[in-house]
Amino acid sequence: MAQTQQAPHLPQAWAYFGWWLPQSWRDAPLDRLDRLLFFELKVNAAGVVAERNGWPDDWVGLRAAVKKAGVPLDLTLTLFDARAFEALFSSADATARLLDEAAALASHDEVAGLQIDFEIYSHVRPATVVSYQRFVRALASRLRAAAPARKISVFFPMGGETILYDRTTLAQVDHVVLQGYDAHWTGSKAAGPVAPLAGGDAVTWKKAVAQGVARGVPPDQLIIGFPLYGVEWPVATRKVRSATTGAGVHTSFAPIVAAATTAPVIEVNVQEQVRQYGAVHDAASGSAYYQFKKPGGQFVEGWFEDWWTLDLKHDYLMQERLGGIAFFVLGYDNGQLIEHFLQRRVAGFR
Repeated sequence: MAQTQQAPHLPQAWAYFGWWLPQSWRDAPLDRLDRLLFFELKVNAAGVVAERNGWPDDWVGLRAAVKKAGVPLDLTLTLFDARAFEALFSSADATARLLDEAAALASHDEVAGLQIDFEIYSHVRPATVVSYQRFVRALASRLRAAAPARKISVFFPMGGETILYDRTTLAQVDHVVLQGYDAHWTGSKAAGPVAPLAGGDAVTWKKAVAQGVARGVPPDQLIIGFPLYGVEWPVATRKVRSATTGAGVHTSFAPIVAAATTAPVIEVNVQEQVRQYGAVHDAASGSAYYQFKKPGGQFVEGWFEDWWTLDLKHDYLMQERLGGIAFFVLGYDNGQLIEHFLQRRVAGFR
């Protein structure tokens, strides 16, 4: 009996546009991206979208370019404070206010949808989580009923005390963006991979996917976040994954010109460090790192993603037939890794 051959799989390529890199969209391959996400519009405890970072009036050029390229543009609503989250979703009035404000933002002619990026890692009351889930379902219903219908995605945080989503809620959204990064961060007690594919870290791509699948999300609706940044720490010894001796700093994959950003510039770039000190591709995690010793004797260890690690993750997307990848953020790689992925996925589709 002849075996049924699966249709070729083409994982989606999403990218976040950060307001603090206001020109980064100009050289981006907008017409080859499947979705662009404006990051960010901040929500406060009263249910007001209080910080909009110039949207929409300050972004006439971006909006025109997106329209010309034909790439859907979503707005990312963020809330990262647990106390504000508790206050917001403990108040029926505040929740209703946010529902109305979010729906109004999505009604803009040039907006294709919304992403809800509420990242709560500490414990919050179960009743508050239930209220939040009810809000997400209500917003999804409002967006589907719009003419034309708008999409909704949610960002699924990993490694926290509180799980924000259940099967019923996730069944109502179009895509789930899994947190595929921050397994180690600037405040970590030991150095280690930021976005491991596999291994013993609490956050890995494979563990994130398992969380999504366990909650009933079809694999082709799972998008995994991919950082175009890394982290470099002062560490105690040359031993890999050494204990940190202070806070780390974020690194960008490629240099960022100070004039290109409206935020404090990321001064360390991975490519310069690798040119000086070399790199090790860690097969266990599917990530990469470099190490060196400063003239004064301080050991340094930095972890990052590059072409090799991206290839591994691309192959994993293909193998599991996952929805795709979401790059954070445009400009941190000078377009190099995004372009590599776009070319690789087309080659794999043939």
